Amino acid sequence: MTQWETPAEPHFPHEPVGMDHALLDDRAENGRNHGMHVRGVERVISAMMQCLDQPMNNNDMADVACQSPFHFNRVFHRLTGIPPVQFHYALRLQHAKRLLISTDLRITDICLEVGYSSLGTFTSRFNALVGMSPTSFRRLGRQLASVQLQDFRVQLTALQALAASRSRTITGAIASHDGSGVVFSGLFHRGIPEGLPVACAQSVDMASYAMPVPEDGHWFVFSVAVPWTASGLQLLLLDGFRRGRSGSIRTDDAGSAGDTAVVLRPPSLLDPPILIAVPLMIWRRFNEPAVDTPRGWSFTPARLANATQLQALD
Repeated sequence: MTQWETPAEPHFPHEPVGMDHALLDDRAENGRNHGMHVRGVERVISAMMQCLDQPMNNNDMADVACQSPFHFNRVFHRLTGIPPVQFHYALRLQHAKRLLISTDLRITDICLEVGYSSLGTFTSRFNALVGMSPTSFRRLGRQLASVQLQDFRVQLTALQALAASRSRTITGAIASHDGSGVVFSGLFHRGIPEGLPVACAQSVDMASYAMPVPEDGHWFVFSVAVPWTASGLQLLLLDGFRRGRSGSIRTDDAGSAGDTAVVLRPPSLLDPPILIAVPLMIWRRFNEPAVDTPRGWSFTPARLANATQLQALD
């Protein structure tokens, strides 16, 4: 090469030949923005967890994230699936669940500890989103303290086999599941697993789910994988278990459309708490009218606490 020749521009492995550098700059900028948004939202969630007994409005949260209120609300919703204020009260109720089964604090004190000034409001919201009252939740926690999920293996396997075929179901694959334990799945109207699901299913040592569709509408499927070694108390909190959510699913007379697959992954700070008590999902599944159960079978949250009683009562 002479001194007048221009050397060829090097091509780096991460830059395909012919790639427009403006496009690469845009992608890099989008990546930086995404990382900045994630860090901002994680900073807000950490702040929420530090002040569960204090109110936080959207402006307060936006200040922590260093974003405008409108932009913050949109980014938070996109990254977590729900608005920030809703995420905050979900964290409050999850902490209340933990206090109910790990301490002897009075329910009134727990109510104040998680930021509610009215015991009636706290009890109503807890009952609506967890599926039972605080008193019943504490009682169930004490009943389940000495059991493991594997104590119910026979009953859960039988329950899965007893499910009657339905003309309208949602089915989907469950990815990243090692096939050991039970994947509990619930059908919800909104992007957060709170309250009793409209329908539910359990997949025993399987990597797929199938559940009935009660009516036309838009839905989300939430799944959580629980190992057989999980304790009864872990069933109530679900901390640390792999979980996942489907895309938006639309159902009508023609069938279902949308992304029904669920990819399980370790929990992250951006995940809303799973408020529903899993034993209630089992109970609801067992008592669905369309499930053809043997005569005399009875399954309630109280009976769930005693595996020896979960048998045919002929």
